[in-house]
Formats: sequence, C-alpha cells, structure tokens
Amino acid sequence: MMNRPFTSNPESAEPRENLNDFYRWLDGFINFEKRPHKKTFSLEVIGYYAALFSNPQTAYKCVHIAGSKGKGSVAAMLSALLTEAGCKTGLYTSPHVNDFRERITENGRFFSDSAYLEAFHSVRQGAAPHIDKEEEPQPSWFELVTLTAFVLFRQEKLDWAVFETGMGGRLDATNIVQPELTVLTPIELEHCEYLGHTIPLIAAEKAGIIKAGIPVFCSRQQASALEVFKERAAALNAPFFYLPDLIETIEHRLTPHGREVTVRFSADHPVGALFKRPLRTVLPLFTPVQAENAALAAAAFKYRFPDAPEALIERGLSKAWLPARFQLLSTKPLIVIDGAHTHNSIQACADTFFSLLGSGSSSAYSGRTVIREAPSPAHSGTLSVSGASSNAKPILVFACAADKDPAGFAPIFLGKIARLYLTIPGSFKKGNLEKTTGAFTQVFKDEKDVVMTVSGDFNEVLKQAFHQSYAENRPLLITGSFYLAAEAQRIYSAEGFQDRETQA
Repeated sequence: MMNRPFTSNPESAEPRENLNDFYRWLDGFINFEKRPHKKTFSLEVIGYYAALFSNPQTAYKCVHIAGSKGKGSVAAMLSALLTEAGCKTGLYTSPHVNDFRERITENGRFFSDSAYLEAFHSVRQGAAPHIDKEEEPQPSWFELVTLTAFVLFRQEKLDWAVFETGMGGRLDATNIVQPELTVLTPIELEHCEYLGHTIPLIAAEKAGIIKAGIPVFCSRQQASALEVFKERAAALNAPFFYLPDLIETIEHRLTPHGREVTVRFSADHPVGALFKRPLRTVLPLFTPVQAENAALAAAAFKYRFPDAPEALIERGLSKAWLPARFQLLSTKPLIVIDGAHTHNSIQACADTFFSLLGSGSSSAYSGRTVIREAPSPAHSGTLSVSGASSNAKPILVFACAADKDPAGFAPIFLGKIARLYLTIPGSFKKGNLEKTTGAFTQVFKDEKDVVMTVSGDFNEVLKQAFHQSYAENRPLLITGSFYLAAEAQRIYSAEGFQDRETQA
C-alpha cells in the first residue's frame, strides 16, 4: 500500500475542510515576504516539506518544462500525448484562469472533489505543525501548491506527470523532480527583478532544470540563450536536442478550428529519423508559434516512445488545449481572450486576431518555415470568422502587470482598433495603470478616431466592452495578462453572454 504518512484516520478526524477552506488557508501564504521568517528562493523549503511526505514526486515518471513563453502549451501537448499512449498523466501548470484546480489535473481534466479534498487535507494536516516555527523553513504559496500536486499525483497512482515551472527554473519549487525528459521553450526578458536583466542570465536560471544525463529538448532560441543551454547540458553530460536540427519544414495554416500543421522531420537526425512520415494535424490552438510547440512536443515524446505511431501523435496533439491561450469566447461577434504577456506573444496574439478578421500579417495566417534558415512565410488569402468584418475595427481591452513595459506593446495595435479600454489585470496581480495609460496615449496621440477609456475598475471595463461588442457586432480582443483573461472569462459567464452563432 502507498505510504501516506499524514492522512488521518477518517473515523477519528474532525470533519474535513471543503475546497474553499483550503484555498483560504493557502491565501495566507501568498505574500510570504510579509510573513515571519522571510526567506529567499531556494529548494531547501520544498525539499524539506516533500521529505515530510516521503517524497511523493518520486512515485511517477516526470517531464519538466521551463521557458519564458509556450511552456504551458508544450506541457499540455506532452500531457495529451502521454494520455493518448495510455498513460495516466498528471498536468501541473500555472496560472489558473477560472478554477484553482486547473493547476493540478489529469491531462486537463479535474480529479474528483474527494480526490482533491484528500490531498488538500493531507497537505494541510502535515504542514500545519511546522508553520511559523522559528527553527523550521517556511513555505510560500507556490511551494505548498506544488507540494499538493506532488501528493495528489501519488495519491491517484499516476504513471506520468508533466510539470511546468512557475518562474525561472533553478530555484523553482518544481525543480526537485527527477525527470525522464527536460524541455526548454523560448526565452524572453521576463521577471527581470528575480531572474536577471539579460537573456543569458534568464537562460541560466531556466537551465537550472537540466539534470545530469537527462535528455534535453530545446525550442528555437536566441543565440545567447542557446549558448547557455548547450554549455549547461554539456557540463552535465545531458543529451541535447535542438529543434532546428530535427526539422526540415513546418507548414501551418489558420483555420476557424485552430492551426493546421504539417511537420516534416529530418531523416538525417537520429530523432527525426524515428518518424516514418510527416505529422499532419489540427491544433485547437491558434497562434503560429503553436506549430513549433507541437513539433517540439512530438519530438520529445517520440524520443521516449519510439514505437508510437504517427497517427497516435497526431490524435494526441489535436486534443491539447489550455484556457486563455487565444481562446474564442464567441465567434459572432468574435471575442478572444489571451493571457499573452510578453512582446512576442502579444504580437503573435494580435497578428492571429487580425488575421481572423482578414487584416493580419501573412505569417499569422499561414507559413512555411524552413526552420534551419530564416522563416519564409507564405500567404494564400484571408480567413473570415462568421460575424466578424474587416470593416468594423475591433475593441481592445488591455492590462499588464506592473513589471511589464507597455510602451513596447502599444505600437502592436496602432491603426488597427476603434475602441481602447485600459485597466488593471485584476485584484490578484498588481498593475501600473498610470504607466500603461502614458504609453498608449503617447503611441496613439495621432489616432483621433480611437476612443480611449481608462479605469481601474476592471469589472466595469470588461462588462462595458462585452456589451459594446454585442451591441455593435464588433470584434473584441482582451489581452496583456492571464489574470485579466481570467476575469474576462468569469464576467462573460456570469453576465450570461453567449455566442450568437451557436444560438442560430
């Protein structure tokens, strides 16, 4: 029987808390720097608490993923592939959009309430005696959430678990797992106050998840990041597989149902040669970068499961999905939420959105990338979504975290919108509305026809934007922050909005 040292005897225990009780308990650890015994980031704390639970993270095989963008999507793809192969697979991602349980799922599906409650109760009962003890390390919110994932995945007897790092990698709470595969997605400037202010410094933090002898699959990178990753892998004798070396071409096309992708692997590479034919599938994810994400996930999976048929991989990729990654709330009118929060991801989001309206860049609509060389986009027309008109300029609701640079985001939307709402990301994530407003005002100073509304009341802003979109049949894009996307989806559901296309 699996050892669960902190699971109480139900007959003698007090009534177990419900899910909201556990969330309230966790909330006390959100601003851990304000608690007694302020600590810096290290693996000591998560290691200490995992040991109290007999190291649950060792009970199943793992994939560990770090990067600045795309890591959640790649995690979902690998989870879907493992599930399609018959493995019972846990998926740990962040942040959540609607429900805390989104962070800890079985391939994107919730466990039963009783399963969550059992794990939550075990973690709370096991950790509580050690909280606020001067002589013991004190956990943060993320460390306790990560511990809960470790415990729940063991409790449910999973075969595999896919872990996305929360921030960085080297000192991230997930970095006590011993993975079968390590995956690195593209690096950008992000969380600079914690990770460093240059690409090599940030890459060094992400490279901290590379383990001795464990294969590394790496997406296309800036040269300075790639150098860091290669050096770290070589120092640890970890086989290093760089996506551009594995691929001949990636072709992709935007459809109303997602991104149609064809990947041709290189027969000259030992991993590419494992594929007997090109992969052809439709991803339920829309932005162009998802084509390369799919190729990366497929290559890593095929390396670990060389006998897996191409049809299985195609089916698995076609089922991979995460909320708030270019998520269509409605097609009539077109309403999209996207948690994009870096320059490249916001650019990709905007390009894809405007392509659905018939006015985006050609590379967002379709493309053929000879990945060993410079991208070579090809354009073969426009794509229209029912109810969306290129003659009706869209509405943009934008908010970003305080540590972001809105001056770099604003030009992306210049000349493309009719109405602009600026607000804050929500109640959880701190924003700087004054900085955001200043940046957009400067960039849009000559756009006399753009109506701008600035308000810190994100609830009211989102309601107004939804109502205007429906009243004018005008496309709406909400982006800049996962937290804003989460609030948008909550309000959309609470206010009873529906896709007119599905009502027809």
